[in-house]
Amino acid sequence: MRLSLVPAIILPALLGATACAEERIARQQTPHSVSAVSDLGGYVGQRIRANTAGYLKPFDIERYTKMVEEKKQREWWWIGEQPGKWLESAVLASAQAGDKQLGERARAILSRLAAAQEPGGYLGITDPTVRTDRQPMRGMDPYELYFTFHGLLTAAEEWRDTRALETGRKLGDYFVAKTGPGKAEFWPSPLRPPTNVNTIICPQFTWVPEGTPKAPKLFVHSEIAGHTAHYGWEGTLLIDPMLRLYQATGDKKYLEWSQWVVANLDKWSGWNSFSKLDQVADGKLGVHQLQPYVHSHTFQMNFLGFLRLYQITGDASLLRKVRGAWEDVAARQLYVTGGVSVGEHYEPGYRRPLTGHVVETCANMSWMELTQYLLELTGEARYGDAIERLLFNHVFASQTVDGDCYRYHTPPNGFKPDDYFHGPDCCTGSGHRVVAMLPRFFYAEGESGLHVNQFVPSTARLKAPDGTAVLLRVETRYPEASDVLIRVEPERKAKFPVNVRLPAWCEKPLVSVNGEAFPAVKPGGYARLVREWKSGDTVKLAFPMMPRWIEHDHWEDGPAPLALVRGPVVYALDTVWWNDPAVPAPFDAGREAGLLRDKSEVREVAAATDALGPFYEAEVKLASGQQARTRFVPFSNIGRWYRDGAPKPERHSRAFSYAVWLQDSASPAFAKAAEEQRRLQDLVMNSVDFVLIGDDKSERDHKLKGTSNSGPFNARTYRHAGGGGWFSYELKVPTEQPAQLVVTYWGGERDKRVFDVLANDHLLATHTLLQDKPGEFFEVRYAVPFDLIQNKTDALGQKVDTITVKFHAHPGNTAGGVFGLRVVKTEERATSPESNNHTK
Repeated sequence: MRLSLVPAIILPALLGATACAEERIARQQTPHSVSAVSDLGGYVGQRIRANTAGYLKPFDIERYTKMVEEKKQREWWWIGEQPGKWLESAVLASAQAGDKQLGERARAILSRLAAAQEPGGYLGITDPTVRTDRQPMRGMDPYELYFTFHGLLTAAEEWRDTRALETGRKLGDYFVAKTGPGKAEFWPSPLRPPTNVNTIICPQFTWVPEGTPKAPKLFVHSEIAGHTAHYGWEGTLLIDPMLRLYQATGDKKYLEWSQWVVANLDKWSGWNSFSKLDQVADGKLGVHQLQPYVHSHTFQMNFLGFLRLYQITGDASLLRKVRGAWEDVAARQLYVTGGVSVGEHYEPGYRRPLTGHVVETCANMSWMELTQYLLELTGEARYGDAIERLLFNHVFASQTVDGDCYRYHTPPNGFKPDDYFHGPDCCTGSGHRVVAMLPRFFYAEGESGLHVNQFVPSTARLKAPDGTAVLLRVETRYPEASDVLIRVEPERKAKFPVNVRLPAWCEKPLVSVNGEAFPAVKPGGYARLVREWKSGDTVKLAFPMMPRWIEHDHWEDGPAPLALVRGPVVYALDTVWWNDPAVPAPFDAGREAGLLRDKSEVREVAAATDALGPFYEAEVKLASGQQARTRFVPFSNIGRWYRDGAPKPERHSRAFSYAVWLQDSASPAFAKAAEEQRRLQDLVMNSVDFVLIGDDKSERDHKLKGTSNSGPFNARTYRHAGGGGWFSYELKVPTEQPAQLVVTYWGGERDKRVFDVLANDHLLATHTLLQDKPGEFFEVRYAVPFDLIQNKTDALGQKVDTITVKFHAHPGNTAGGVFGLRVVKTEERATSPESNNHTK
């Protein structure tokens, strides 16, 4: 029997393990091994191969395996997830592609991990002196070991490896032995006191709120459940691999442990978060209201466990809870590209910022896994539609063109290569893991027949319900082209269903079998093709698609911005492909390029090599007032962060910008952008040096130091330091004449804001921001003493042409906010501290 034809749930019997568990709920679609899919072609095949060649093979897995072997980690951190993620990805990638070299390396790492396992079953990176009966795991161990666990079980399934399964069993035994009734539990960590402290008592620890010495002794919880903001949900996510282990072995202790965990989740969260999922399903709550902070990735990992428990027990309330949460997120918090999360959590209402730290790669990974599991359990095509949108947009938008890194967040509008090269961390690991999983999502088999869920050039080896071996060959350039050809090649004539997903976005899909039209085709479901199939039969699909502009939904700030879409593909204006030589590329495509509604026609042009196509051209107006025709490319292509034949920009720079959503050039938002553009041009022309507050590269180039934070306000960005803190920058100054420091403040401050402004620790002024210029920004000029720079040289005899400008708050006060900072040559007398009523 070929491994590729063996469903994962019966593999333990082949391994000689305990009989696998019975399940109350049969999947409507049974997943197959990745090795059942071969001949991957097209853009998706190219990106999957880039993942293997660019990331998995060069990855320094030795370093992280050694961390498991040495077990020296004592601090709270999540670096220990790398071995498990890499192992699972390498197993999947090598099995799918038949890559012996990668497979042998993965087997060697598996052997080292198994050898590093303690007799009691622990297999993490934490120093044993940190682990006690009360705290058997370091805070991040559950999250990290979740991926180790899955890596072991995937190796057992794909390779029929008994040692991998036994190592997984010993790890599961460790959790059972160390956590449970009368043992350690998954309370949140004491890094943050609980908000809801009315009824929950933990006898091991106490917490007394500051200033209330007679308060009842309430809990400070043991640090075994991950980040304190996750309120225990980061420990409970272990139910997913524990239940997978139960499915593989039939050992009920893993099921009973998982049921104990779920039964206590309300208590550990402190907010009855698990029970409140029923209210989400009823439409009475949003998923963001389950507790003070709903971490998208963590919750979705728990939801996977709930679905697995539903499959095992038949408890329909678990499916209802998860579906309710999925539907709420899909309705309110899903980006047009199929991605999820604002920062790392869910927001109220329809708030989905276009820029900044949004759409986390980890959250996208677990959302895709969750959506696929719902598809398998229910057979509902809408879940396949959701996966398609992610597959052809956000999954690869987060991946660099060379496959060597993944972004932490990938906003619809942003800069690059900013935020690509920052790992290895959780999101780089999640990126390569989800890409390695993709071949599992294209096809399925089961009692209801064979299923084609995603249209990717490939060959699948599946089994029909009667056991007939069948090859399905998909030939297509979808979604670049609208046509899909499926060749059905059974080993013998046999009657069985072939179910083909018809995307909901396509109004008039066409289906034919051997040239004969299939009637009554409806989008948003499956075309169920039942016949006696023979080798040489073909299914032809056509999904007509045209480019069109769509408005952002639920936009509250003036006219809604527009995005270009074609079928499931979302487009972006990407300045890597800016092609109008008469007009320089805009600095910020999302703010400084506006659409001309009366000239918004698009024209198809050739796509670049190795890019998803087609490309389109449309006319835009820049904030400078110029007009230009520029290319719009599928958002999936934004991982190209440099131009071929040109020097690569610095990896932490903002060399290029891109934007899915563009403002109407006649909108107030675009007018503000034009005003900001003029301000920046003025800075360049009339300043010796300037800092763009809040811009990572500008602040890094100017050596930002101190403890401070920044944020948006009135279309500008501020930086300030509270609690008596400070922050500083280095700026260039002229060496031949005196200079002025020009600082922009907001005139409507009300908090305590008294601070010193210093240059090279020389006091320029003590400034007090008052509520006396409400509703406007204003500038203050400070004279920089010429002797701070005049005739100064460094240790090498070179002229010193910089000063350190510091903003230092007085005790109990805040320094700033500073909205602008520049140096100009002195051409008139600077404002003196005595004459300016904002200083004292």
